[in-house]
Amino acid sequence: MSRDIESRIIDIVEGIRSSVVSIITTRLMVDEWLNATPMKGLGTGFFIDDKHIITANHVVQGATELSVVTPDGEEYEAELLGTDPEFDTALIRTRGIGSVKPVRLGDSDKLRVGQMVLAVGYPLGLLGEPTVTLGVISAIGRSIRTPVGILEGLIQTDAAINPGNSGGPLLNLDGEVIGVNTAIIAGAQGIGFAIPINLVKLSVEEILRFGRVIRPRLGIYGVDLNKPMAKYFRLPVDRGILVAGVIPGSPADDAGIRQGDVITAIDDEELTSIVQLKVHLAKKFMEGNRLFNLTIVRGRTRYRVRVEI
Repeated sequence: MSRDIESRIIDIVEGIRSSVVSIITTRLMVDEWLNATPMKGLGTGFFIDDKHIITANHVVQGATELSVVTPDGEEYEAELLGTDPEFDTALIRTRGIGSVKPVRLGDSDKLRVGQMVLAVGYPLGLLGEPTVTLGVISAIGRSIRTPVGILEGLIQTDAAINPGNSGGPLLNLDGEVIGVNTAIIAGAQGIGFAIPINLVKLSVEEILRFGRVIRPRLGIYGVDLNKPMAKYFRLPVDRGILVAGVIPGSPADDAGIRQGDVITAIDDEELTSIVQLKVHLAKKFMEGNRLFNLTIVRGRTRYRVRVEI
């Protein structure tokens, strides 16, 4: 590693250190004797302004009490403002900490495979200074099944992510947060996932604006199509969203979209990722749009369908 990159990483870590906090949760668990027992949980979060903290939904899900611990060991009570299980995002608020340096949010649409990234957080409940790991973006647009549902459009990285890292920031070498660490694959090495920050921004905007997430549902599960996939499945296009599943009774089902279709455009905007589709739907939905035009490729035929959300 060159000295310039090493110095840049050190500067990034020093700049973000005070912005990343440990999140301590309390949940009531019922044992086999039906006794309610408080259970502590740990995660990570980061300040986006002087009082709002982003973390992962599964970190705070079901919590009856929340508190944050700063790198200097001070603990403050916090309140949950809203959650977004679909994007595994949560927004909490705390007061009384004083002057806080918020993180800078980047643009996850500009990410490239092979780009170096830093994962910051409190793995395994280790308090004090947050832990930093270095890696690269291994893949973009991953979809995985988790205990709380399917997560789509994920960033895959080999930067070490361990239990307790969830909710912490994934940063580029400009010091910008480009993702929120969310999941690891049990039994695998060097495979961790993060929610793209552009999806997280949508969650935060909706929670602050409406007090909850109001999300349009197209009703598909999809993966980003690339050239190797297109060649393997003998598809006539190599860019778009390959439909892996359609929810019965959903707008997509009503519009006749099927598993194996490729969505190549929405409202004449070319699509290259599931993240791009979700951002377009959410933004237009908040503007009052309910009708969307999709371009579908099925076999050798190209269709244009109108979907009402």
